[in-house]
Amino acid sequence: MQTVTMRYDDCAVNGGYGRRKCGRETTGMAMGHLPMSQALSFTAAESAVPAIRRWVSIVIAQYGRRDTCPDAELIISELATNAVKAAPGKLIKVMITLDGAESVLSVWDPAPEPPQVSADPLADLDDDDFDHNGGRGLLLVRSAALAWGCTPTPDRGGKWVWARI
Repeated sequence: MQTVTMRYDDCAVNGGYGRRKCGRETTGMAMGHLPMSQALSFTAAESAVPAIRRWVSIVIAQYGRRDTCPDAELIISELATNAVKAAPGKLIKVMITLDGAESVLSVWDPAPEPPQVSADPLADLDDDDFDHNGGRGLLLVRSAALAWGCTPTPDRGGKWVWARI
């Protein structure tokens, strides 16, 4: 089998989605499996999270995975919110990869600290404002995803936080 290397980014083009040669390198077997990926960058701000959620929903539907849209929207909202909190005002990257029967949702941010799952997610239930204290998002990700994790990127700082659905 011959190994093929391609450099493509799927990106927003004139209000739709297009493909341009550039960006991330993908290596796979010419006669075998090549995962499909799309990625966009956003400025880490709370106002970006709804746009990220909508973009993921559109891409997942384009991949023919409409049945996973609710979980994908929940997961990407949590991962993106964590990235916004970890690196406010910085550039974050969101990637969706279709890998066989599964999709992988990933968010990169420049903060090196891994996300933390709350040790006691019910500890603040008696607080007046317990809904806004945070700390439960990764528990939701863990329950909605087949797998999830954090992969450091020491060469450029930061990390990818990902979930497989």
